[in-house]
Amino acid sequence: MYVADARDLQVAKRYFTPFVERFRNQEPVLELASGKGIFQDLLKEAGIQGVGVEMDDDLCQSCQQRGLQIIKGDLFSHMDSVAEGHYGGCLASHIVEHFLPQQVDEMFHKAARVVRPGGILVVITPNIANLRRAAGDFWRDPTHVRPYPIAALHKLLRKNQWEMVDSGECTDRPTSVKRTIVYTLRNVLLGRYWGGDDVWVVAKRLP
Repeated sequence: MYVADARDLQVAKRYFTPFVERFRNQEPVLELASGKGIFQDLLKEAGIQGVGVEMDDDLCQSCQQRGLQIIKGDLFSHMDSVAEGHYGGCLASHIVEHFLPQQVDEMFHKAARVVRPGGILVVITPNIANLRRAAGDFWRDPTHVRPYPIAALHKLLRKNQWEMVDSGECTDRPTSVKRTIVYTLRNVLLGRYWGGDDVWVVAKRLP
């Protein structure tokens, strides 16, 4: 999730906060492609041990200066380097859409190796069923490879020892009465194509 300024920082914190408690008693929590470390900040504030993996030098240094445990490197290589069951949980936020299906399959496979049985994996990705996303927002990022609706994530997760236990939609924009009314009318007229900007799934590592 790109965070440009202080105002966007507050948006990002509001966006990630609902997922923090999902990882209570699931420590340590691995975040794939931790970016500016916003989720790691929230985990630290909640007293939950987190570890981020990030390739960008500047982002790593910025996070490390704030006392966050961020490992510079490739997420696949990192998961290969740690012991089986080393982590209690894993977050993959806005990363799967940058990879081909066979690479996401590999990502979920490696995550299943490093997360102990009973641990959770949270995946957040753009909602391609949202017309605004599908018509322009998603493809504006030249590094996006393809979208992953919940059904596609479910199939890839199930193949790799993950059981999907919860899913839903979310947005990084604050809710308002006006937006709720407008989206409700759009859904009535056009079908459910104006829901949340993103979708999320929570999966449990099977024994």
